[in-house]
Amino acid sequence: MNKDLTLVFSSYQSHKLLEKLIRKFSNKYRIIIIENSCDYEIKKKFSNLKKKIEVIIPVKNLGLAKSYNLGIKKAKTNLVFLNNPDIEISNKSIIQLIKCAKKIRKFGVIAPNYKNNKIFKNYEIFNKKKIPSALFEKLNIIEVDHIDNSFIIDKRNLNNNLFDENFFLYFETSDFIAKLKKRHKKILIAKKITFHHYGSKSVPEEYSNLVKKTRAYHYNWSKFYYYKKNYNFIYGLKAIIPNLAKAIVKIFFGLIKFDIKAVKLSLLEMYGIISSIIGLRSSYRPKN
Repeated sequence: MNKDLTLVFSSYQSHKLLEKLIRKFSNKYRIIIIENSCDYEIKKKFSNLKKKIEVIIPVKNLGLAKSYNLGIKKAKTNLVFLNNPDIEISNKSIIQLIKCAKKIRKFGVIAPNYKNNKIFKNYEIFNKKKIPSALFEKLNIIEVDHIDNSFIIDKRNLNNNLFDENFFLYFETSDFIAKLKKRHKKILIAKKITFHHYGSKSVPEEYSNLVKKTRAYHYNWSKFYYYKKNYNFIYGLKAIIPNLAKAIVKIFFGLIKFDIKAVKLSLLEMYGIISSIIGLRSSYRPKN
């Protein structure tokens, strides 16, 4: 058993994607899956894989922030690779990431690079490009200001500063990265180590209505909360007002067209915005 790394996945009925992905992994890694659909039958679907897999079925949907925190706490290794299920990454890339983490040691997160990063990058550089050290140049590592999902953390560098569990979905990674940067931890991209992210493919199509409802509420709740927390209340209002205006316009046109589904989704957007502004918790959990 590899003592270096644990792979953690937050899942919602994503077993088909995960089975296909995990079959390609080395038997050396320990894998933790947080199955947020609370479907106990999911455990059986991984029983035929000869891998060290722990499927955790929580009593309720934890969302991404709580799932990642649970995976980090359960991991017996210092290095933890946090992922959504809709990715494609090779054993070679994982091994290279481990080598980078061991050589750099003091870092916030290390992420692989998108294979097709000419269309869309999984990182952003807001400020002037940092001057790389000799080690970073040798490893083809760049320091960035923000990354998307799929990255390695070292538990020893976190000092129990985990994900903010007020987030259910959306902006939890942005907040986590902002927290690390405030503590002067480096956010790193390994440019030559690549993976593919399918994007919005984690949950099967049959749950598309649930996904739409969840996004309508939680994206807006989380957006205001993130900007209020990391900047201030007024900044949060400025960031969320365009979303509120769009929701109102969509409700108006939805009523004219008798598009009840569109109206309901837009009302959920408004509900998320208003709930966040007045300080309510992100409590909305759609059933279907």
